[in-house]
Amino acid sequence: MEFEQKDKRFKERRAKHRRTQLRNYRVEIKLIGAPIYQFRVRDVSSDGAGILIKEDSKFLSMIEVGQIVDTEFISPEGTDPAGNFRAEIRHITEPNEGKNKGHYLVGLKILEKADHFEE
Repeated sequence: MEFEQKDKRFKERRAKHRRTQLRNYRVEIKLIGAPIYQFRVRDVSSDGAGILIKEDSKFLSMIEVGQIVDTEFISPEGTDPAGNFRAEIRHITEPNEGKNKGHYLVGLKILEKADHFEE
């Protein structure tokens, strides 16, 4: 799948198709010494997800590309992924324009299922 934007061509690099028609799909991310953050999932596949985060969110200052985070995917429709996972932050991208202006898109790669998280 290719996208065209301002005379530049971008190739889709994801290995798996992502679902984008999601209803109330959320992810909770737990960082050590911080409250649990909950975000709406923008798109999801069996091994990754994209979440939108407001540009003034304190959460953005607590994460970096390559960081491993504990997540809980909450799927009201019961579709996978759902449950506790370890995930890697793959990218933090600022959209240039459109309806997502003022937000960053954070890409998560699901690494492994976790039965529970250590406190």
